[in-house]
This record gives sequence, C-alpha cells and structure tokens, in this order.
Amino acid sequence: MKKKTWLIISVISLVIIMISVSVYREVFAKGPSVETTNMKQEEISSTLMIPGTVKLEEEQIIYASPEKGELNEILVAEGQEVKKDTVVAKLQNPQLELEMEQNKLSIESANLKINQLDKQLKLLKEKEKTLADQVGKEEAKKQLEPEYEQLDMEKKLANLDLKQTTLQKDMIEKRQSELEIRSTIDGVVLSVNKPDSSSLENSMAEPIIHIGKLDAIVATGLLSEYDTLKVISGQKVILRSDAVLDQEWQGEITKIALLPVQNQTALQNGSQAVQYPLTVKLTGDTKTLKPGFQVIMEIETDKKQANVLSIDALYDDGDQPHVYIVKDGKAFKKTVQTGITSGTKIEILEGISKEDQVIINGPDSIKGGMEVTVK
Repeated sequence: MKKKTWLIISVISLVIIMISVSVYREVFAKGPSVETTNMKQEEISSTLMIPGTVKLEEEQIIYASPEKGELNEILVAEGQEVKKDTVVAKLQNPQLELEMEQNKLSIESANLKINQLDKQLKLLKEKEKTLADQVGKEEAKKQLEPEYEQLDMEKKLANLDLKQTTLQKDMIEKRQSELEIRSTIDGVVLSVNKPDSSSLENSMAEPIIHIGKLDAIVATGLLSEYDTLKVISGQKVILRSDAVLDQEWQGEITKIALLPVQNQTALQNGSQAVQYPLTVKLTGDTKTLKPGFQVIMEIETDKKQANVLSIDALYDDGDQPHVYIVKDGKAFKKTVQTGITSGTKIEILEGISKEDQVIINGPDSIKGGMEVTVK
C-alpha cells in the first residue's frame, strides 16, 4: 500500500515538474517583453538653463555720506509713494556754512576794492583835465600815465579776485544743493534706516533710504561666452522658482552686456573664463515674486523641425550612444548620431529610419541578438 502511495506521489511530482518546465520555456524562450516606438519628425528646440536673481528694474539706494554732511532729517516713511525729484532727506554741514560766510566776505571785499579803484580812476581823470589846461593834453597824459597803469593793474587783479570768489560761490552752492537728497525715480520707499551714531561704521554699510519701482521687475544672470552666441535681445524666457512651486513666469531678454564680468576666483586660479551679464524683463502678473528670489531662466534656442526619439530609448555605456531595434523577433544594436535635446526628446541625425521599431524603456540586460517579445 505504501509503495503504491509513493508511486502516485512520484508521478504527480513528475507531472508538476514537466508542466513547470513547459511554462518556463513558454515564458522565457521568447525573451523579455518590450515596448517599441518609432522615430518621428517634430519641432524641437534646445534650451539654456540659466540661474538668476529677481531684482527691481529701477531702484535708488541712498547711503550715509559723511564727506558731504551729517544726516539732519529724513522726510519720508516706509511704504510712502514718492515722485521723482522729491526731497527725501536733508544733511547739515557746519563747515560748509562757514565757507559760505567766508565766501560772502571775499566777494564783498572784492567789490569794495573795485569800487574804490573806480573812484580813484575818476579822480585821476579830473586831475588829468586840470593838468591839461596848464601843460596841454599830451603832456598831462604823459605825466599821469604811470598812475593810470598802476590803477589798471590793480583793477585787473581785483576783477580776478572777484571772478575766483564767484567760482568758489558756485561750487559751494552746488555742495549745498547736495545737502538735499532727492528721489531720482517715481516709486515706493521700501526701507528707512536712521544711522546709529554709536556705531558709525555699521550704519554706513546699510542704506538710510531704499526706493524702488515695484511694478517693474527683472531677473539677472550670467551667460558663458558660448551661450552669448545663442541668444539675442527680444528672445522669450520662461522663469521658475523653487520658492513658488507649480508656477512659471514669462519674460523677455532686454540686455546682454557687451563686456564680461570676470570672476576673480577664476582669475586667481589662472582660468580665463568670462561671463556676460544678462537682463530679462518679466511680463504679466509678478506679485508672487519678490526681489532676491532665486530663479531658473529657461531660454529656448535652435528651434527647428527634426527627427526625434524619446530619450528613454537611448543607451550610452561609455561608447557611442545607441538604441536597440526589433527585427524578426530579435533585438539589434544600432549606433546613432544625436543632436540637440529638448525635455524628454532627443534629435536623431543618423543611424535609424522612421520604419524601425525602437525599443523604449528596455531592460538593462538587453543585448544584440537577444530574442524579445513586443508587447
């Protein structure tokens, strides 16, 4: 009885093993299942990704100016709207006031000197007239000529003194006008900070008044020398920020600097790398952006019609990039020449045709000649 039971178990086990082998062969003999796609002609463009910083297009930052004078009065408050040429602060300079008083005295003295010489000249002419009645005009003129020359010389010197003091007055008045600090733009007072006299050095490092135009925002970044050849003023830009997810802003390139800004660290290391400042003006609703936000500026370049393929079809094992195509149930390796990349698509210049079934998202273990099953 036991022998019969073991015989039945053995037969059942053998049947299970045979079925398992059959299933294994059925599943794996055909190789892995793969998806395929075809190369298509579509519009494609490459993009530059440039980090940037949001700034106000127009702003005025006013610092303490001890060389001009001490801050006497701030005439605006934070949040206040101001027009261009509005006096926002006043300075005082006692030394300048003293110079003005001295200048007034110098001008007054020069004018008195000139008036005195004019009176002497008038008296000398009367003297010449009286003397001419006695000795004749020619002789009178000859005798008084040295006095005329002396008075003429003194008057010229007095006029030079007056001219010099008048020039000094103009310079002092210009310095006095600088004691009134005026707004150079229409905008809003963003911050007011009255300097602390107990910490003059620190207070000079901070602006006393910051005025900005909030409805005009730009983003600035740096381009490499190669990237400057790909962009021009007027190009459209898409901006994104990690601070405001799932939102993007539109912009337009307004300026590409003609001269580069050299990186001091790079220069110290012996590198000649240079970068060119780029300015992008934002359009539309920019209320969620604030000055100082870091953004990524996406600039579209090289827009054209091209044969493209999903980048997921491409393999690159350190050799030339390649793909696998399916033909007669087998995978064949094809080396391809690629062009520009745009998002999830890549340009294929040569190596395959539009009719080829290209494996997409294939297994890493795929090899040329391997049998595959197309899903």
